[in-house]
Amino acid sequence: MKMIKSIIMLLIASPLAAVAQQNYTIRVKVKNVAPGAKAYLNYKVNQKINQDSASLINNQFVFKGTQSNKMKAFVLLSPTGTPIKDMDGSDQVAVYLENGTITVDAPDSLVHASVGGTELNKDQQQMVDLLEPYQKQGKAMVAAYDQVAGNANEQEKLKADFANLQTRKKDAIETFIKNHPASLVSLNLLLTTVDPAQDIAKARALFNSLTADVQNSTNGQTYKKVIEEAKAVEVGNLAPGFTIKNAKGEDISLASFKGKYVLVDFWASWCAPCRAENPNLIASFHQFKNKNFTVLGVSLDGGKNAKQQWMDAIAKDGLTWEQVSELQGWQSPVAHLYKISAIPANFLIDPTGKIIARDLRGEELNKKLQSIFL
Repeated sequence: MKMIKSIIMLLIASPLAAVAQQNYTIRVKVKNVAPGAKAYLNYKVNQKINQDSASLINNQFVFKGTQSNKMKAFVLLSPTGTPIKDMDGSDQVAVYLENGTITVDAPDSLVHASVGGTELNKDQQQMVDLLEPYQKQGKAMVAAYDQVAGNANEQEKLKADFANLQTRKKDAIETFIKNHPASLVSLNLLLTTVDPAQDIAKARALFNSLTADVQNSTNGQTYKKVIEEAKAVEVGNLAPGFTIKNAKGEDISLASFKGKYVLVDFWASWCAPCRAENPNLIASFHQFKNKNFTVLGVSLDGGKNAKQQWMDAIAKDGLTWEQVSELQGWQSPVAHLYKISAIPANFLIDPTGKIIARDLRGEELNKKLQSIFL
């Protein structure tokens, strides 16, 4: 499973659309809370976090306010009135600030709350209800995987089941977005689940399925910009050039591989899925290294002892191709250049320097290389 860095998370609570002034009321009802309990409302305007608070009156917390834009916000509960700065923020629920009365009803905590009252909040609840079964099944599978430690067959079966679950979850998300093209909930769901750098075709198709108003919202324009930037590493384009030092301190440039098929492989010593993939990559390398094919490893190792950990992993895994690293972890300029938000990741580049495939692993990589060389 890939280690995913969530993209553009700072946008999630920012204004989503330039529309008429929004006058909202939020009524929060939570059963069995102490009289001294407090609720807090957090939202972002112009990159600044704003916060309102409400005390329990007549068995409910009430927030009233006005915003120039519809936006996503979060209601947090402090059962004992503890200041929010001393809370872990786990007991919260997302709402959308828009015209009308927004309802939040919870049997015990906001984690189990249902929201409604306005169109966007009804969409939000529908989305939560849709994804909840996948989340529960996923947690159960992870727990089951740990319980059968040592039983390789059972673990492989659970891994296959988990992969199938994730595929079905992605399909459900895509269906929701396509069925709610005018909803800002769909845009937020797209923001958090489809990284254009990982799948630009899907990102573009789903974004284009949204209405013009949603696409032209603040977050919509930002996502559109991310799609445009991801074009730089889209299949069919020339791979961005770079020069990085290898473990010996020598400058290695991508341009020096021109005339060969080269797989630029982004990995790190700490990345378990990357290390698990290395035996497959070694097999492909040895099968095709005499047929104008090679690999260039780009490590995202960083921090204390990064170079030693990187070199130890190269030796332990038996990686005999060229290796380079800026030893800056996720701050690697080349990782940013290639829009890397998750590893393992790779790009297959042809002798002219054009990207012809990406994220090929295991049998997929072998099939692609066989189609080229055999």
